[in-house]
Amino acid sequence: MGSHSPVFDGGNSGNDDPWLSAARNSAAAAPPTSAMAGMSVADNAGKAGASSDNNNAYLAKEQQSGGGTANFGEPVRTGANAETYVPKINMDAAQWQLDLEDVTIKESAERGGIVFKHTNYEVNTRSFSAMVVRRYNDFFWISSYLVKRYPYRMHPNIPPKGFPDNRVKGLTRFANAILRIPFLRRDALVIQFFSNTDEFSRVVKVGNLDMDAEEFDPKEEAAGVPESEIQQTYQAFDEFYGQVTRDEEKYRTQITALEKISRYKQAIGDELNAYSDTLHVPNMPSEGSQRSTKFHVLSRAKSSLRSNLNELSMSFSDASLLDKSQGEVMKTMSAEYLRRLYDVVISMKLMMERVRLMDRSRDTQRIKERNDANVMAVTQLSSETSSGSATGPADRGGIERLERMIKEDTTELAKLEHEQRCIGVRFYQELARYKCYESFLQTHYHRFVEEQIKHHTLALNAWKQALVTADDLPTNPLHFIS
Repeated sequence: MGSHSPVFDGGNSGNDDPWLSAARNSAAAAPPTSAMAGMSVADNAGKAGASSDNNNAYLAKEQQSGGGTANFGEPVRTGANAETYVPKINMDAAQWQLDLEDVTIKESAERGGIVFKHTNYEVNTRSFSAMVVRRYNDFFWISSYLVKRYPYRMHPNIPPKGFPDNRVKGLTRFANAILRIPFLRRDALVIQFFSNTDEFSRVVKVGNLDMDAEEFDPKEEAAGVPESEIQQTYQAFDEFYGQVTRDEEKYRTQITALEKISRYKQAIGDELNAYSDTLHVPNMPSEGSQRSTKFHVLSRAKSSLRSNLNELSMSFSDASLLDKSQGEVMKTMSAEYLRRLYDVVISMKLMMERVRLMDRSRDTQRIKERNDANVMAVTQLSSETSSGSATGPADRGGIERLERMIKEDTTELAKLEHEQRCIGVRFYQELARYKCYESFLQTHYHRFVEEQIKHHTLALNAWKQALVTADDLPTNPLHFIS
């Protein structure tokens, strides 16, 4: 197919992936974060550690601080009665670093289509060393595929087709979010999407790729975590949904606030720049020496005033540029980082809504009740037959019919219980993964505060220089007329 499909292990080795290497170096340099707080309902204030085969150093540091364990399914005690368990999730540090970007996207100069033209996008993926051309419908298709393939998991949400000015930014955020997640990064169709240079519709048709929902053994995925712990967590589903809803509102408010501050800072910069223009005194024609009135003569004080006001104008201009720069940084970096966290929250909320729709608890209860009633009916009819009170073949036929129903219900019940266990295990894991994203807040706020300090330091220097200039302005009124 003329494709470029490198072997990729989803981040388990990552030795040939510079993007993941950068992620690990970043993670190694940063202090470990206890990102599992509040994950389990065994204790509302409980905290859990986190582990993975490829994150032993991280776990060792967590153990030293009393917050981790090296084995899946083992209890972690962080208080007198608190006990939670380590879920089996990939703890590759790259997925939590929302500032890492592997994909760049730009509009292609050539539009696709013969009759109805559409916009093409050039998708450049560093880790795959590939550049492919995709259209919006291809992104939409891969998004729909992820929902079908991994219904019980969080995955990125594609931006709406509207708002073409922001579409490139939204698709870039969507693509990078996909490749941060280990299990998506090693999905065969995802690899084809980012590396196969053929048209994606053709890749899907001839690829013979697995499109069915993932299948797994819930017992194996539970990795030693007691079923009671998983069920107890799942029973608090509505409480966690409420927390996710509150997180959504919190991040939306923070993003809105930062965007308002950004516009405010840029407006201050514009007004300060306008003010600085009024301080600047243009070079005027020399005042004629033939004039006899001394008030027309440019005094030394007036000359000094003009010079110093010009210097003040430059200091004010510098301060205005710093205000506008600070506003731009808030919009392009700080608000953008929070928007990525907000996307994670929305992903979790949508996943929980899917899980709620797919929940099998009511169906399981209904079939159990029907099955129990049929078993009791068979027992009663069998008892009547053995006691000689049965009326004949009709009773025997009724027993056989009920036994068939019991067999069908038992099979259906086993299927529903398996699905429900899968839902419970995945919810337990995804809830832990959701909590881990909070570790990115350290990166976000460190850079936020660092940028504020940098801009305030530069602004302070500009205003100090302005103060020196202001102190040099002439003060004696007589000097302006002599």
